Formats: sequence, structure tokens, C-alpha cells
Amino acid sequence: MLDFGWPELLLILAVAVFVTGSDDIPKLLYNAGRVVRRLQYLRFAMSSQFESFMREHDLAELRTDRSSVPDDYDDTGEDEFVEIPEDREGDDDQKR
Repeated sequence: MLDFGWPELLLILAVAVFVTGSDDIPKLLYNAGRVVRRLQYLRFAMSSQFESFMREHDLAELRTDRSSVPDDYDDTGEDEFVEIPEDREGDDDQKR
């Protein structure tokens, strides 16, 4: 997602000191921490709500249940070759 290293963080900190002043940096970092904490809580709430929905409706077994898949299902991913009749090959050219 976001990949910040130490050089980028130091550059951001230096720009923040020049733009906001050294007195406002603690307030700025405190508010940024509150925003990050709220985003983490939102992520936790959404994932727990999703999991409770899955448990409530017994959908967790649908993920692992393969009894609904027919026995002749080819899960190798190989498609069958379908041959196009010769009289249909030129239909696309005639429509253009």
C-alpha cells in the first residue's frame, strides 16, 4: 500500500516543521494519531461485522463446501477447443 522509508519520513517531518512551525507539531501528530486510530477501528468494525454476518447466515460452510460442485467439473482450468464452422468465419467481416 504505502511504502515510506526513513528518508521519506524525515523529508515529510522537515517540510512539516517549516510549514507549521515547531510549536504546532505535537498537536498535528496527536491529531494524525487519532485519525489513524479511527481508521483502524473502522477496519476492525467492518471485518467483525462481515464475520458475524457470515456466521449468522451459515455462509462460512459455503466457502469450503464442494458438494454443490458437479462430479464432472474440470477444475484443471483447461478449456475445450471449439471449432468454428467455416460458413460462420466471415460473418464478422461482412458486418463491418
